[in-house]
Amino acid sequence: MNVKRLIAIIFGGLLIGFLLGVLNVQVDYWMFVFLVFIAFLLFSYRDVRYMFLSRDVEKIEKYLQKKSVEPYYDFILQLANKDMSEAKKALEKLEEKWKKKERTAVFRANYYLYMKDWKLLKEEITFIPQEEFKHYFLAAIAIEEKNESNFVHSIQHIRKDWMKLSLEAEKAKKAKNKVLADQKQLEALRATKGIQYYILSKSFD
Repeated sequence: MNVKRLIAIIFGGLLIGFLLGVLNVQVDYWMFVFLVFIAFLLFSYRDVRYMFLSRDVEKIEKYLQKKSVEPYYDFILQLANKDMSEAKKALEKLEEKWKKKERTAVFRANYYLYMKDWKLLKEEITFIPQEEFKHYFLAAIAIEEKNESNFVHSIQHIRKDWMKLSLEAEKAKKAKNKVLADQKQLEALRATKGIQYYILSKSFD
């Protein structure tokens, strides 16, 4: 959330408090917290909608374009559209903003995955703190190397359905099983919404 949005939420909370004071309405602590939460939802609904709820690829893309001044959103936009030169620039800006290597490891891993740079991807995995994401990339490598035992081992550590299904789709695609690949892609899309839906949808094109 940007500073302007945060200021708007704080201002909204203060405005609610002022109006309640004018109306001489007594509000306990939890009611005030609830009202501030409502103000938060009203001011951040657009972000929540496109980040987590929408399945409208065009609208999500327009949202990302408007937010692309921020390297996080710009990276997602460029990577999803497979503009690897611009994605790298956005990644470099993101690394400048988030100094800790662990915070940007997943972004770098995704970049190397799209580039099919398996050597650098293997190196990057060691910096990923989240075990589930680590196994996601290990499973992707196993598909490329046709290592069934490693694939089975890694996918057992993945809980998110969209992750498992997208990996299974890629595995079927590698095996030239178009019917199964299409089925798994559709199931993966049904299992997610928002930004992740957008990324998957673009990657399946």
